[in-house]
Amino acid sequence: MIARRQYWGLLFVLPTVIFFAFFFLYPILSGMYYSLTDFTLLRPPTWVGLGNFEALLKDRLFLKSVTVTLGFVLGTTLPVWIISLLAAAVFFQRFRGRETLKVLFFSPVLPSLVVVAIVWRVLLHPNGILTTLLRPLSGLGEINWLNDPTLSPITMILINDWTIIPFYMLIWLAGLSGLPPELLDAARVDGANWFQSFLRIQLPLLRPTAVFVATITTINAFQGFTLQYAISPGRGGPIDVNTTMGLLIWKYGFQFYRMGSASAVSVVLFALIMIVTAVQLLWSRGDQFSLN
Repeated sequence: MIARRQYWGLLFVLPTVIFFAFFFLYPILSGMYYSLTDFTLLRPPTWVGLGNFEALLKDRLFLKSVTVTLGFVLGTTLPVWIISLLAAAVFFQRFRGRETLKVLFFSPVLPSLVVVAIVWRVLLHPNGILTTLLRPLSGLGEINWLNDPTLSPITMILINDWTIIPFYMLIWLAGLSGLPPELLDAARVDGANWFQSFLRIQLPLLRPTAVFVATITTINAFQGFTLQYAISPGRGGPIDVNTTMGLLIWKYGFQFYRMGSASAVSVVLFALIMIVTAVQLLWSRGDQFSLN
């Protein structure tokens, strides 16, 4: 009877296992293999070992993409954590019109990121709406939001943060809603104000939610591609200041037809994501984690 139940259990999960193996495991393994070959899509792959990785260490574009990616990760993680948490703390309170404001605040998440990119590309035209509105305040003429090497990466970060902060605000809200209400009631009876309750009671209990938000935002930030592809001039410009590692994989693979180099970059990106995720999980376990 037990063997029969195990058989049916395996049978029911088999479609999911096949889907995962075909669409996730196979691309990962094939990418690792192609990273060790010279593959241009025009001829069969030729084994070169670690040659692609050695070439990346001397590749100016790759080294710059690493710097661009780390800057994008920094700008789309720390501000997102803080602002989304503060927004959740505000919306966790009861006030008039809270649900309406919550819907309006969440609206940037509803359209796809490609739609958001197209809309912002129109708004960020040098003679567009934002320039027209800010010109009296700044005293400037045309503002090259996307063509300025300094302003363009900051613009990408701001658009990305504007898009994803409401989503993570809901995750923080779910975490706040799951906290025991009797603890807050006890703190209120003891004379603690809202800020003290949030800092001393709610925030420590939100550690699992914080780890989840930190992990997901970091992984998504390392995979930054859509905004850089859809908005930046020349797919990563100007002068490659928006060429993230994700965009570089596309460039090497589908612009330069260097699938071996593209696979090598993807393996490096995968390794970076795994290292950062492991560090975050290590921090989340605290003293319970033992290297032994």
